[in-house]
Amino acid sequence: MTTYFVATLARYVLVEAHNEIDARERGYAALHDLYADVRERLGKEVPIDILTVRPATDDEIELWRWHHEAVSREG
Repeated sequence: MTTYFVATLARYVLVEAHNEIDARERGYAALHDLYADVRERLGKEVPIDILTVRPATDDEIELWRWHHEAVSREG
């Protein structure tokens, strides 16, 4: 599997997938979860327009891991 960078204009996720189509589907699900705060604030569904699907760089993967480790230590 490959780690993919899947992004809207404002937010992104990294997902493990076999190809870009699989990455887009997994990314959409992860981004939908990530946009829960926006849906709650607006009181309605919001479109999730994926603009980028590509293999993640080593630096992006490392930053992603660091961020999630920091969040888990804090909470």
